[in-house]
Amino acid sequence: METETSAPVDAQEFGCEFHHVQMYVDSLQPMEVYKDMESVLNKLAGKGSYDPFSGGMRFLDPENALPERIEQGKEVFKTLCAKTQTCTALDADKFSPANQDVVEQLIVGLGWRVTAEYVGSETRSVLVTSQDARGVKIVVTQLLEGESAGKAQGPETYRHFASDNLRRFAKTNNGFQGIAVLAFELPEAGSIEKVRQRYEEKHPGLLIGVDRYEDRRSINGAEGVLMGSMEILEAFAYYEGNKNSPVDHGTVLRLVHREGSFASKPGFGNPQGVLPGLEDVYARFDGTSIPAYSDHWVSNVRDRHSFLATLEDVLGFTTKVDFNAGVVAAGRAQIESTVTGNNGGGSIKNACDSKEVLRDQSQVYLPINNALTEVGHVHGFLEQVGQGVQHLASRVKDLVRFIERVNNYRKITGRGLSFLNIPASYYGMLDVESDLDFVEEATVRARIAEALQAAGILSVAGIVRLDVTDEQVLQTLSFIDDVPLLNRVCGVVKKARYSNIYKLLRDHFSEETYLQIVRNKILVDIQAGDVLFQIFTCNVLQRDTSDEAPFFEFIQRVCSEKCLPDGTCAPIKPGCGGFGIRNFLSLFLSIEVSKAMLEVEAGVQAGDMARAEKARQRVDIFTKQLNESNPILTAISDAMTAEAEALEALEALGQAESKDADAAAKLRELADKHAQDKLNGNKQLQDLSKHYAELMESLE
Repeated sequence: METETSAPVDAQEFGCEFHHVQMYVDSLQPMEVYKDMESVLNKLAGKGSYDPFSGGMRFLDPENALPERIEQGKEVFKTLCAKTQTCTALDADKFSPANQDVVEQLIVGLGWRVTAEYVGSETRSVLVTSQDARGVKIVVTQLLEGESAGKAQGPETYRHFASDNLRRFAKTNNGFQGIAVLAFELPEAGSIEKVRQRYEEKHPGLLIGVDRYEDRRSINGAEGVLMGSMEILEAFAYYEGNKNSPVDHGTVLRLVHREGSFASKPGFGNPQGVLPGLEDVYARFDGTSIPAYSDHWVSNVRDRHSFLATLEDVLGFTTKVDFNAGVVAAGRAQIESTVTGNNGGGSIKNACDSKEVLRDQSQVYLPINNALTEVGHVHGFLEQVGQGVQHLASRVKDLVRFIERVNNYRKITGRGLSFLNIPASYYGMLDVESDLDFVEEATVRARIAEALQAAGILSVAGIVRLDVTDEQVLQTLSFIDDVPLLNRVCGVVKKARYSNIYKLLRDHFSEETYLQIVRNKILVDIQAGDVLFQIFTCNVLQRDTSDEAPFFEFIQRVCSEKCLPDGTCAPIKPGCGGFGIRNFLSLFLSIEVSKAMLEVEAGVQAGDMARAEKARQRVDIFTKQLNESNPILTAISDAMTAEAEALEALEALGQAESKDADAAAKLRELADKHAQDKLNGNKQLQDLSKHYAELMESLE
């Protein structure tokens, strides 16, 4: 697992920004249904006083405990729904990620709104956005068939809304719904033609075509005055294998260049600036949601090198990070992954303001995965769905509050999004012998463990109950006569709920924030003082829980703001906090853990206890692998950070007027040492992966 930058390429890198994505779905609900739901949610949010603890839901009484507030919210929502023709209250306990309307999930779970619509003769699309027009923009498109078809007058006039696109995607991707188009903006005039020429030269089979749309108006008696234009280039993203193999006719890359009226108001204030044909739909945001901005988009492919080469040839993208073979593994499942991207726009390179970095869309990262074994999520995705977009990652200002809102709205409405299961041991656990080694007598330590377990505070596996209080611990351990010792034990027991992430972050956050992180199952990483929060939803666009499907990732980059020697602000690095080196494996394992937990439930419901027990053993194996991998991943992360710092210092020394050969030699030696530490960590992970692969094979 290492960072590397590829050699300079002949292809000039264009200024490139995230623009929008387009999903193809089975069906959309009538606009009336979406707007009724938005209206109910707006009224729901307006009830009572502002309550930051529960994610900004203002209708709840902040004096009540969380469960009571959720129950109060359910009753308010139910009452408001009853006043509409389309809204019904659902049982949150029966929530399933399968068979959900992704538009409704975004409206309820994230507080986003439908801000534009296109209705053609054969397709219908809606635009869903957060409350910042510069943020994430998702176009969701359905094929109109049966009674719904032909209601609009005239043929489809836009390639990006053509029905043939949906049929072709479905045929290529085995009939599954999916994220069909990744769209980027090229701000430079003439860039679309230059990219078209590169496709013609190196990848002609991928090129679909270029369209130009114009806004011409009558101004002061002059007819056909050009007010704005939009050029759109579309090309297939992948080959079926290497460059010499057939073209994969599924996922499309869309490149847009906007001028004049098409670019004057970016986002939902000017929907034609997203895609020509979209028309404004009135939308009011309720003030409880947090805007989200595109951070990276991830693909599962059969040959990632061919996709890397395509992006390098046509856009000048270069490799940023490689997750090496055998490092990312869960049981017998193994994958490789490479992060490619541009070098960011001019503003992001020199930004010192974290708000500016948050909102900037000019740093594009595209991680690309391929499977190494014929088991696991990536292999299953490729076999069942085909090559395609695995997930969309969006960053927010405050992930803890963002996710708490999602979880609470799901509990209240029975709608929205749910998240992957992260084993509690990821966050912390109590090892009585090592964590309480300051208690000198072994018999006392044993009695502490027995008492905590008897009181239901500590599980046999060492997990401490999240809602435990000082009073409960002190009362349970009242047999300890030494008061200072008792208080110290109490502190260790309570901190064990988040001890692993505390070791990483120390006093960055309060106990309450740590508990919110654990309660909402947020993953944490840190590199060179930069903190990364991550969380992954369960699958979306999924018809059945056994189906592979895309998902969403939400992140928060807490960038370390530093000063240069002259006192000026040091620019914040794009992608600060990295891509969750520790969490990449955690994601992979948590996907497998979640699938195994579903298998446990299915076995129990079917009365097949042997099946359920085997699935429980798989959960146990994946969890143990995660626990043993964490310290190795931390060491690799630390080595990568130290190596990068040594290389940066070496580069600065080389640019200085006075050359210090001894200092340069020491820095080179230091960089080499950390590089070797990183390789050693990779080897440890590979050995560990092999061990757990053998355990899983013996189980199956």
